[in-house]
Order: sequence, then C-alpha cells, then structure tokens
Amino acid sequence: MVVQLHELIPVVTPLGSGYAILFETGEHDNYWTVALDNQALVTFTQAELRIARSYTHGRGITHDQMMEIIK
Repeated sequence: MVVQLHELIPVVTPLGSGYAILFETGEHDNYWTVALDNQALVTFTQAELRIARSYTHGRGITHDQMMEIIK
C-alpha cells in the first residue's frame, strides 16, 4: 500500500535532510520516499530515517520555546 502524505515530514537521511512525501508498506519493511534538499528523490527503509528537529514546519518556534511547551 502506498500513501501520499498531505503534510510533509522533515527527516534526516544518510544522504542529507529532506521531506518525506510517500510511505509504502512492504512485505519485510516500510519504505519512505524523500525529496532531499538537493532536489533528489530517494527511497529509504524506515530504519534509515530520523525525524528532523523541525517542530513547527517553519512557524518560528525556537528549540527553547518548544521545550517549554512540552514540559
């Protein structure tokens, strides 16, 4: 099953930062297609991705403000 994400998820990959745009379930693993900041589209296994520290998707909240919110 392939799911197109309506909200982009900022991620860090072995090839750099980008935004996850597609999610696909596989028989043995889950796969994420990522639009990298260098304009490449690459598919990674779930184990290769980490969520980027972009709490607000460009809304201007700093790390310190977010730590205060989630206390």
